[in-house]
Amino acid sequence: MTIHRLADIPIPIRLPRRWFWLLGIVFGVFSVGVIAGAPFYSYVDFPQFWAAGRTVGTPDLLDPVRHMAWEAANGIRGDHFPYPPGTAWLFWPFAQTSIAAGFWLHAAVMTSLVGVAGVLGARTFGLDRRVGLIAAFAWAPCMASAVTGQNSVLGLVLALVTMEGLRSGRKDLAGLGVGLLLYKPQLALPLVGLLLLRRQWRSLLVAAAMAPVWYLLAVAATGGDWLWPGALVSSLNGYVAPNTAWNAVRTLSMPGVLMGWGVPALPVWTLAGAIVIAAIPVVLRRPLPEAAAGAVVVGLLVSPHALNYDGALVLPLIMWACGATAAGIAEPWRTRLLLGAYLIAPEYIFSESVGLSSLALVVVVGALIWISGWRRIGGQSSGAGEDAGEDESTRIRATDAAST
Repeated sequence: MTIHRLADIPIPIRLPRRWFWLLGIVFGVFSVGVIAGAPFYSYVDFPQFWAAGRTVGTPDLLDPVRHMAWEAANGIRGDHFPYPPGTAWLFWPFAQTSIAAGFWLHAAVMTSLVGVAGVLGARTFGLDRRVGLIAAFAWAPCMASAVTGQNSVLGLVLALVTMEGLRSGRKDLAGLGVGLLLYKPQLALPLVGLLLLRRQWRSLLVAAAMAPVWYLLAVAATGGDWLWPGALVSSLNGYVAPNTAWNAVRTLSMPGVLMGWGVPALPVWTLAGAIVIAAIPVVLRRPLPEAAAGAVVVGLLVSPHALNYDGALVLPLIMWACGATAAGIAEPWRTRLLLGAYLIAPEYIFSESVGLSSLALVVVVGALIWISGWRRIGGQSSGAGEDAGEDESTRIRATDAAST
């Protein structure tokens, strides 16, 4: 095993190494440091997840009237729990303590998962592990899961598990990643679509086998309600539209932004459908890990409800764009685009004051570049095998070439 000094690590963008590491560390410290402000904002969204963990296993979880009454009785701002009920079991451990202690425990777990995402993404997209860690911690939306008490970085890790399974040909692993991602179905749907389009039947079967497990967990979470899907749909009907309007300045999805500005729903969803149709040929012909990364970002772009913290799921496309697997974006635009994205990403903290999230721009530009193939490196054939795997020597050569 060769031990590299930091100065010898291949940097996949055209920045002097000292600036790459300095900027990465500064961005990472900033992202982690923002967590310290959460107590001044009543721990942001975490109390709603804490309430879900406290009420899981009872009828108070799903019924919005009973749930918000429970929250009010316990001094928590009333809100729905908009996830499938079985997901509430994930928050049960954090709810066994006070809100404050639970928040910091949750923040520690989410921060650890950012590290997992950096290592796993580096493996999947052929980056040096330390470069992958910097890419993950410096990408501000990753830490937003910890800052806001949210959980999108968990979705990021599961999406990367799926991509690694697709890269390495471990179809059961890919299916397991998608199946576990059903804890938040809107994040899983783009990957389900990818598996269907690419005829990854074994992975689809594994993912489908997880659906009954989630259903039974939801039955237990609601205190024995076997008809919970109807109650969930009814609850969401009264939740999604007001919540989307309220969060228009924090959204990164095109429907959320446009409808927040008063654009009628029909043209918005027509445009969203056109974007999905345009993405399908690219999904069909690109190597599987790249296709999965692109599909996830397209899913964010057309999602009815994707907020700043969901921008964590842009990270795989960023790692692909670095070009260490002989794909990605060609220079000089690779450095310009990635540096620009990292510089403007922290604006999400101030999006309420600005009136628009910069991450919406990142998602739009990223999705359109990927769909169009603009400035794509042509070193990897579009007909790459189903596994889209490459041997280590090819990866090293590609990374070295990208750093020169």
